[in-house]
Amino acid sequence: MHRKCFKEMPCPIARGLEKVGEWWSILILAHAHQGMTRFDEFEKSLGIGSNTLTRRLNWLVEQGLLERRPYCEKPPRHEYVLTPAGRDFAPVLQAFDAWGRQHAQGPPGPPLTLID
Repeated sequence: MHRKCFKEMPCPIARGLEKVGEWWSILILAHAHQGMTRFDEFEKSLGIGSNTLTRRLNWLVEQGLLERRPYCEKPPRHEYVLTPAGRDFAPVLQAFDAWGRQHAQGPPGPPLTLID
């Protein structure tokens, strides 16, 4: 299905999935909800390649879930802060965490703690 079709669909789940993007985006949002804001923090914590992280952060900014804010001029550095729409994603993360603990096999991780 063409990406444009998602925006025209009456299904809010499809439109929501289009806005978030893919699984790296959800993990980035989860880490942002845990207080991470800087590129190097996301990169190290997630073990994600810098090219992929750059694309996903740019996508989340374009979609209005994160806001890019400068925190250093020399060299230029930015932090990524949750927007109101990004903060509203918290219940989705909590539901996904609970579902994954119950239905996805693997070692138990620490409980998801969201920081407001």
